[in-house]
Amino acid sequence: MLKDYLTMDDVVLDNKRVLVRVDFNSPMDAKGNILDDRRIRSHLGTLRSLEHSRVVLMSHQSRPGKKDYTTLEAHAKLATQLLGREVAYEDDLFSTCARDALKSLEEGEILLLENTRFYAEEMMNLTSEEHAQSYMVKMLSPLFDLFVNDAFSVSHRSHCSVVGFTGVLPSVAGILMDKEIMALDKGLKTHDHPTIFALGGTKADDSIRMILNALKRDAADKILTSGVVAIVFMIANGTDVGDVNRKLILDQKYSDLIPIASKLLKQYPGKIDVPVDVALDKDGERVEVKVNKIPNDLAISDIGLETISNYSMELKAAHVSVFHGPTGIFELEKFRTGTEELLKAATKSIYSIAGGGHTAATIDQLGLESKFSHVSMGGGASITYLSGEPLAGIEALKKAAVRSVKA
Repeated sequence: MLKDYLTMDDVVLDNKRVLVRVDFNSPMDAKGNILDDRRIRSHLGTLRSLEHSRVVLMSHQSRPGKKDYTTLEAHAKLATQLLGREVAYEDDLFSTCARDALKSLEEGEILLLENTRFYAEEMMNLTSEEHAQSYMVKMLSPLFDLFVNDAFSVSHRSHCSVVGFTGVLPSVAGILMDKEIMALDKGLKTHDHPTIFALGGTKADDSIRMILNALKRDAADKILTSGVVAIVFMIANGTDVGDVNRKLILDQKYSDLIPIASKLLKQYPGKIDVPVDVALDKDGERVEVKVNKIPNDLAISDIGLETISNYSMELKAAHVSVFHGPTGIFELEKFRTGTEELLKAATKSIYSIAGGGHTAATIDQLGLESKFSHVSMGGGASITYLSGEPLAGIEALKKAAVRSVKA
């Protein structure tokens, strides 16, 4: 597949001064311990490929106002353990001490700078050209030969450390970034059939965006709906989902999605599957009913066994499957059946893609990560990409590639 951005294979890395934007943002407990190392592990391939470079890493942790908005000292220690090489930590971004520390790096050494979001201009929604004029970029860029964006999961945000350096330094995609793009393109641009999208979760608006894009570009042979978006399509299909579930759609301000869903069902007949049965929560117990038997007072908490069987057959027979979002309230043991069974079925596809934070966490709990072709680290970023919308970080890399060719 022809790429419109450069990768690490396109540049000389040995003995170069390389600035790498990673995403080490991880869940942490009240004592500052990192609870999940998947984000850090995901960058190890890129870091290992830079063993003959002088490497400086930039990342964020959480956001202002959150309890886990803290320094990156623990991240450096954990990265050291996972990589098997020291990842030093500097408690500043571009002070004289920070700049002296990165100037003194020897070949093969790695330094992690402080949380980028401690810098006020980091999260300002500016263009890459505007961010290039920031104090951070002006202070740091002269000290590097190359910028590597390996943080797909934050590249839907036009933040300074993501897009600011691309206009002033040769810039390429890291190994993880390239892998994410190539894998998601397999779902959107493949010519392999059937390609099946299984979309659930609580954010029906995100699911609708992905459905619209997949069907518009003829990327999906079938859309399997679950979660909240399935309720939207059931209402659009004329199903009486009961007072409790109608109120959920109203409270979440998803009523406007119903006419969109109705139009999609008419415009793409046979392409969008809705559940034929559901699991209801009756005082904590799982009660399954056909969709025409949903009472007024019970919440839909998962898809039913017949729907699970139907969807599983579709996924197992798929050449490419794209799974995004749990089928129900997977946090509750009695309502995780649909999510677990569909994830297992998706691994039987010839090429299987999964995305979303809750989805990735469930895959990890089930020990299925190695059975998927690709598990995306990007929640919002993967939704944006699958919706066909541009990601600021990737667009900045494309501009950098054009400048490189012209030079």
